Amino acid sequence: MKLLITSDTHGEEIPLHELITQQADQIQMVLHMGDCAEDLLVLQPEFPQLTLVAVDGNVDYGDTPEKCLTLKGRKIFMTHGHMQGVKMGLSSLINHAKQQKCDVCLFGHTHFQEMFTHDDILFMNPGSLVEPRGGSRAGYGMIEITDDGKISGEVFPA
Repeated sequence: MKLLITSDTHGEEIPLHELITQQADQIQMVLHMGDCAEDLLVLQPEFPQLTLVAVDGNVDYGDTPEKCLTLKGRKIFMTHGHMQGVKMGLSSLINHAKQQKCDVCLFGHTHFQEMFTHDDILFMNPGSLVEPRGGSRAGYGMIEITDDGKISGEVFPA
């Protein structure tokens, strides 16, 4: 199962639409880490074959800043990251991910791409598709979960 990971699109639906169109034949899901989560959700009619899931960021009007999904027996924790103060450091996020007993922790908010493993949890921030910060590049991420539960991930420039 391949997952396209995005975040922080801030009302820019066109780059998101183009990215999903480009990847649609290779992915089964698109996960958006917030700050204009609706940018993803309004695209559902155009991509009925894909599952689209989003959490709300600090500029969204919803009340779902985090979600947990179980795919291929692996638990994926999604959060925007503002509730865990990711701009000030990642220790709170790491602790929260451990409490969730997740295998993957996806977050956004910083607009900065990063991926690392800590205590057997894969952490990924895909960065912002439209507004990179801190010398980062505009980008997105991909996660693959094999039928036997192996997880791999990578971040890419947009």
